[in-house]
Amino acid sequence: MYRFLTLILITITIASCGSKDNNDEIKLSSLIQPNFTFTYDLIECELNENSSLLDLEFFFSKNINKYKLIISNAVELSILFPEKNTNVSEFIIAIESNNNYESLKTFVDQIQIDKFNNIAACEFIINQNNGFNILEYNKRFNPDYTLIEILTCEYNQDFNYGSFQITIARFINYIKKLDIPYSLSYVQNKSNNGFIWINTFHDENYEKILIDNWIEGEEALEIKDEFIENASCIESNVYKSYQLF
Repeated sequence: MYRFLTLILITITIASCGSKDNNDEIKLSSLIQPNFTFTYDLIECELNENSSLLDLEFFFSKNINKYKLIISNAVELSILFPEKNTNVSEFIIAIESNNNYESLKTFVDQIQIDKFNNIAACEFIINQNNGFNILEYNKRFNPDYTLIEILTCEYNQDFNYGSFQITIARFINYIKKLDIPYSLSYVQNKSNNGFIWINTFHDENYEKILIDNWIEGEEALEIKDEFIENASCIESNVYKSYQLF
């Protein structure tokens, strides 16, 4: 599951790093915050024993218009299924919004009223984690195929977004040169001193595209080292994403 990280220089195993000596620099960097543009929620679910993906598809097909009325046009809702898992029982409802807590709460209440729990058991926790798109791929791509990798990361001691932003900028400049069907989002994790790093691939031949285009030069290795110095990613999961609205 970590092959994507290797391909895009974010191969991160659990690592530890020493603190910087310059306390003033650390204090100044902690004042820098991202320009958040959306909120993001991941609702983890598991199909009931006697339910199937067809039941899940039928449920949303039947109720989708009703849910669109509840949730404004500013909300994007997707279902994430583990990649290359033929016996899918677990999935995630991913919701990107803009501080729409009340609308999301109404949506959650409604699908429970509609007896969604007869199909799957979910942890309906609305965290409204702040996020923003670091890189958006604006060229045409196949909307029926989106694969995402979600990494749960924590900053190393004395590091933060302010100290990390230079590395992010270098990484983005490097990626843009490759012109690959790829986008990237950053979501602040409210539960700890960390973040969620979301790689999104917009082409089913993403692995070949990355291998053919990626160059492991000196700059790339420096970016990787800088990333590991700032943060440790403790979990990585890959999903096929299907947008409902």
